[in-house]
Amino acid sequence: MAAFAIRINSVFVFHLEYIGAIISGLFWVSIEIKQAATEIGMEATPMRAWILKLLFVASLAAVSGAVLFAQAQKTGEPNIEILKLHWEKQVRLPRNFDPSIISTGSTFNDPASRASSGTGAIPAADATRVATSNQRAAAGSNPTFPGVPGRLSVVYVYSMKLKNLSSKTIEGIAWDYLFIDPDTKAELGKHQFLSYERVPPARVATMQAQLRSAPTKVVRVENTGNNKHPKLVERSMIQCVLFADDTVWKSANARDGVCEMLKNSKALMKRKSG
Repeated sequence: MAAFAIRINSVFVFHLEYIGAIISGLFWVSIEIKQAATEIGMEATPMRAWILKLLFVASLAAVSGAVLFAQAQKTGEPNIEILKLHWEKQVRLPRNFDPSIISTGSTFNDPASRASSGTGAIPAADATRVATSNQRAAAGSNPTFPGVPGRLSVVYVYSMKLKNLSSKTIEGIAWDYLFIDPDTKAELGKHQFLSYERVPPARVATMQAQLRSAPTKVVRVENTGNNKHPKLVERSMIQCVLFADDTVWKSANARDGVCEMLKNSKALMKRKSG
């Protein structure tokens, strides 16, 4: 509710500043036009009135465009509310590993080869079969179930839950996941992502990506105090936002070419899927 109120106030202030700037600009423009007309000796004729109106309309368009551009540069907000940041470590089995598949060899011992506790005698053929089965089991050439893979895949899943506060539908976002030391404010880890998901206005969505890289590569030395491992500060930085109408919002501190990469990757994904 507080975030909504802040957004309403910011939009109201934006429009007030915009209207005030236009009125101020037109006031000075009208004075300049009148002074120019007086200096060139134009009399109060219908032609003069028509020329003044034309100049006034042209000035209105110029001032409006300049003020709107200046205000857009001034706000610098992507109109996105970050609701939650989360990351987790996942251990995954290889794609070709299927624990439901059982070997076609002598996987299970033949029940007939088992010695009965009620009779002390074992037929010679059964005794041979039991001995052979024990040898194979000892050699490990015939396991009961498929062996567990010697190496498991480890991935890190990073996610950002957000709400679209703009009036346009979002198609993609270029964003960074930052890990900051709470004491030194140093940036210990940064991961860059391009995420594509259609998010209409006022809707919530979760952007998710996975990497083999851990959150940080810096080895942190334990402190001698009680707080041995202070929790890192996690933040997200929106670099660029791609909207459904093919327009973009770009951060003032965005990397060079990030919006172009966001748009080009989206077009490449469409060609591959098509």
